[in-house]
Amino acid sequence: MSSGIGRKLKYVYGRQVLYSLGNGMATPFVAPYMAKIGASSLQLGVYTSVNNLLANFVQVFWARIYSLTWRRLPFIVVGGIIASTLWVLIALSVNPYTIILIVGVQAAIGAMTVPAFSAYLGEIAPPTRRGSLSAAVNRAAAVGALFSTLFAGYLTLRTGSKPAQTVLLPFTIAAALGVAGSLIMLPAKENTRRSIKGKFRLINFEPLRSNRDFRAFTVANLSTVAARSMTWPLFTITQIDVLHASLWDMAIFSAAGSAATIVLQPFAGKLTDRVGRRSIFVLEAFGFTPIPLIYLFANNFAYLVFSNVLSGAIIAFVNVTTFSYVMDVSPPEQVADYFAINNALSGIAVSVVSLLGGMVGSIAISSYGLIGGLRLMYAT
Repeated sequence: MSSGIGRKLKYVYGRQVLYSLGNGMATPFVAPYMAKIGASSLQLGVYTSVNNLLANFVQVFWARIYSLTWRRLPFIVVGGIIASTLWVLIALSVNPYTIILIVGVQAAIGAMTVPAFSAYLGEIAPPTRRGSLSAAVNRAAAVGALFSTLFAGYLTLRTGSKPAQTVLLPFTIAAALGVAGSLIMLPAKENTRRSIKGKFRLINFEPLRSNRDFRAFTVANLSTVAARSMTWPLFTITQIDVLHASLWDMAIFSAAGSAATIVLQPFAGKLTDRVGRRSIFVLEAFGFTPIPLIYLFANNFAYLVFSNVLSGAIIAFVNVTTFSYVMDVSPPEQVADYFAINNALSGIAVSVVSLLGGMVGSIAISSYGLIGGLRLMYAT
């Protein structure tokens, strides 16, 4: 590996570790915090829907902006700084819909960093090592998130009894770490020689029509994502309202999933490079199926920790195969577009289905009670 690539990778690793440290301090606690201040299953469904829709769909717009100048680093830096500072506003909010509004703004602004960072990593990763290199970067990020989540959970035990008091310090630290992780990319260099020729389009879904392999992957991915999104808003209700989990419990829950991802990420990267991307898609398609059933029979929090270990294990393969396959089938000058389209459509699927899940779950709980309504949703 050349010294130039090695130097760029130092910035990549530094950014991912610090930024993930920040996200790990805050992201796992937003939905539980909302539940503790009285959010309903419908409000949690709206939160999941808005967060996923804006975090993913807006990437399509940002990716088209990149194509004007082939610049990514300014978006990684500026988007990361603004999105990170909004953690403080979320911590100061005690109304679920106010939190949803701020999270929506945060997701839309943070969306500019995702395809930009993926394209930057893809530029410096040799084609034969994309799977293993993506796994290594994701593993570094997961390690950072694991430790910061546990630390944030510990802080919630020491910073007051009211929900707003418990999250203020962790979310403030999250903002500082996110800003630091964004600023670390300032000295990095990027290739600005390529650009999209022809008429500029703010929204470009042309790859879905022209690239058969990408279209098939997107359809398969959407089916998998939509199938597992229906019960997502209800998981938090089970965690907080049924099993009465504390924010420290949620830290353990989140850390367990991150640990599984960390352990399996190297294996996932090597296996993906060895046997090919498509062979791993079958595992991803069915891997999440048991999780609602675990929630159906859960009578203590250990069941839920196990479910997140399983989820984290599958995510290890999802992260690697998605990155590697999209890089394989996309032209170099359109990498950001391809990542953005895949993420945008996935976000729409999650948003629609999770919102529907929150609405149906709210009706089921009203009709059959908390436990009966949740069991009905998990069983179906």
